[in-house]
Amino acid sequence: MSTVHVIGAGISGLACATRAAISGVDVALYEAAGQAGGRARSFHDESLGCMIDNGNHLLLGANESTRAYLADIDAGEMIREIAPAAFPFMDLSSGERWRVRPGGGLLPTWIFSKDRRIPGTTTGEYLRQAYRLKRAGKTDTVLGAVGNDSVLYETLWQPLCRAALNTDASEASAKLMWIVLRETFMKGEEACRPWFFHKGLSAALVNPAIRFLKENNAEVRFQARLRGLRWTDHKITSLYFPEGMLRIEPDDAVILAVPPDICNDIWPAAKAPTDSRTIVNAHYRMDKPVSLPWDAPFVGLVGSETHWIFARDNIVSLTISAGDALAEKPNWEIANLLWSEVAQVIGSSAGRMPAWRVIKERRATFAQTPAQVNSRASTDTSIKNLFLAGDWTDTGLPATIEGSVRSGFKAASQALESIRNARADAKE
Repeated sequence: MSTVHVIGAGISGLACATRAAISGVDVALYEAAGQAGGRARSFHDESLGCMIDNGNHLLLGANESTRAYLADIDAGEMIREIAPAAFPFMDLSSGERWRVRPGGGLLPTWIFSKDRRIPGTTTGEYLRQAYRLKRAGKTDTVLGAVGNDSVLYETLWQPLCRAALNTDASEASAKLMWIVLRETFMKGEEACRPWFFHKGLSAALVNPAIRFLKENNAEVRFQARLRGLRWTDHKITSLYFPEGMLRIEPDDAVILAVPPDICNDIWPAAKAPTDSRTIVNAHYRMDKPVSLPWDAPFVGLVGSETHWIFARDNIVSLTISAGDALAEKPNWEIANLLWSEVAQVIGSSAGRMPAWRVIKERRATFAQTPAQVNSRASTDTSIKNLFLAGDWTDTGLPATIEGSVRSGFKAASQALESIRNARADAKE
């Protein structure tokens, strides 16, 4: 029986491994850490005394690959839909509040309705700036495409760039932002519906996948760090782990589903993106459940250090994307700074800062600038049975959960095709 060897148990690796297992081949999954999930997982925090996610994530209705993955591992009940779609915002500098509410239908006719769009904006601004993004070249940034002479720059493009691309609009790829716009807001309300992980990331994305793999007789190994590869005649022949070499059969396939820096160490020919951006997350444990404006599970902020606030039970979580500068501050200073903004959102009765935890994901995503986006690696390699997966590969999407899953699916498909070809060659 042929085996698909998946290196890395982040979301791309899990998606790849589960798809391969569904096809009926043997699967072996190797993870350097002691747990799966990578940058999208939950863990028990001692300082808070509860489970938290290492970062905040949303799905959108357009994220069909992730929803297919959740169906594969029987975890569809672990996400909850917000319908109709609504994106609440607060401007902490002015106190103004609004909700962006995409309308139904396949065309973005909601921009003609004043009460659905951002205050102080006109329909013409949306149309002109969307057109400029569509026409942008491979080297254009979002700022270069849309300009900053409209209120939309700070109230729409910056929040979108930071949330979807983890890159400031001044340097983010305009082509990639157009893809985000085309796949969501340009397709109507249903494609924009937020889906949130009401039980946490691991409960939805990680634990069911590991359970599924074990039930399908896959081998899952933790604390297994790949050190190198050996190949002959354009085929991987062995994997090098600290405890020894593992032989790879001629009709096996190997998938590197690891971060770009690790991929470059193992397989330099990948030339994976080398520049990254930080995401800072802060979690506060309250005495009782907290209600956000409009009773929403999340709120976007402008005119503030914080970009997004999420509330789940009595945990309030904040996300600051493209947070490299903020991450240079000590954790206690970050916690105090962000708590002052939380208090404005949930009410002055918040009082003294509660128990907190700050998490800095230094390499949360690759920097989605034009140069880095244009250098993304393809799934296949010069080695017939070696493939790459990860949100940094050329998925056509930003480095998000959806991009990770799509890359895993694509790598699994190509790996299975290589196995079929190897079997056919062996029969000749």
